[in-house]
Amino acid sequence: MRRSLSKVVLLLWSTVFLVAVGIIFSLLSYGSEPGSDLKEATPSFTATTTSTSPPSSTTSTGVSWTATPPPSPIPLTPTSVNGPVQIIGYSVAKRPLEVYRFGSGPTQKMIIAGIHGGYEWNTISLANELIDYLSTHPGVVPAEQTLYILPAFNPDGYDRSRGFGGRANDNNVDLNRNFPSNWQSKWPRAGCWDYIPIEGGSAPASEPETQALIKFVQEHQLSAFISYHSAALGIFPGGQPADPASQSLAEALAEVSDYPYPPIDAGCVFTGQLVDWISDQGIAGVDIELTNHQETDFEINLAILSVFLDWEHQEESPPP
Repeated sequence: MRRSLSKVVLLLWSTVFLVAVGIIFSLLSYGSEPGSDLKEATPSFTATTTSTSPPSSTTSTGVSWTATPPPSPIPLTPTSVNGPVQIIGYSVAKRPLEVYRFGSGPTQKMIIAGIHGGYEWNTISLANELIDYLSTHPGVVPAEQTLYILPAFNPDGYDRSRGFGGRANDNNVDLNRNFPSNWQSKWPRAGCWDYIPIEGGSAPASEPETQALIKFVQEHQLSAFISYHSAALGIFPGGQPADPASQSLAEALAEVSDYPYPPIDAGCVFTGQLVDWISDQGIAGVDIELTNHQETDFEINLAILSVFLDWEHQEESPPP
């Protein structure tokens, strides 16, 4: 009897031991993958860029950069447009250069943004905001005027990076150094943007983007022109020295904004600039730099748009 009872007790203890081992094994297996349920709930994403250039490089001063996307997607084209859209040319990578037209009057004016691509992506966002606003408020453009907006003059740089690597086009050319006005392939870098190697092109207007805009301007009788940049240096009138009409436009726009005017002088030698070529064509032109590299200053630039559309250059009468 005792022997039978001992066998039963031994069997019970063996069962308890096996159950305990099973429980411990299960706990150890579960603990070997900490956070596995969290990984399934919040998968990670790896951002990629499409570019003919390497995704990373080193600056001329030894500072490294990596092409990174913005924290959230920024549309290249506006969400809604009522006016006609014209493709005036294509970038090096065959992306279209789209110009939006508002109004049909004889007085023609133009706004462009994104000449420095993704490095100044907020200027493209501003241009798209202005396009959306004008699409829903068409009466803002006076009946006697036509306003053209080119929101992304350097779509290749915009697509490549939202940092230093997005400034040039796909030929590594700074488009604002490629116009046939005081052009140089290379220029003194003191006081100028110099974070990574970049050039002015193999010749004046060597780039397809530059050629397309030159052709468009020459085919239209523009009276005033704004090129948006970022950031912080103020409003620059076109011309070296600045022509009277560009100075008049800059002064009028400065009155309704907090942008510095006269602009901040960092000692940079400007070559091949779009706004200077615009001045050479007898058109009043300004560069406007936004406050920083993130915000669009939309309300400020609505006020600027109003003054821009109202502005007319008054020729000074010669002294008697």
